[in-house]
Amino acid sequence: MYRAKEIKETENPKIFSIVRMLTQNANLPMPKIYYINTPMPNAFATGRNPEHAAVAVTSSILKF
Repeated sequence: MYRAKEIKETENPKIFSIVRMLTQNANLPMPKIYYINTPMPNAFATGRNPEHAAVAVTSSILKF
């Protein structure tokens, strides 16, 4: 729907570091991280359970 693209840690280590810290503090598995190219700032998590979770961030969020 949003044409999100999965990103790898080598592409954006900063966002992976933030998500890893949060998941470790919550004792959850690391989710996949997706990028959405849009100027509207937004970030959200989705998934039916922790093992099938995903986090999506927009391009404007990644500029900060």
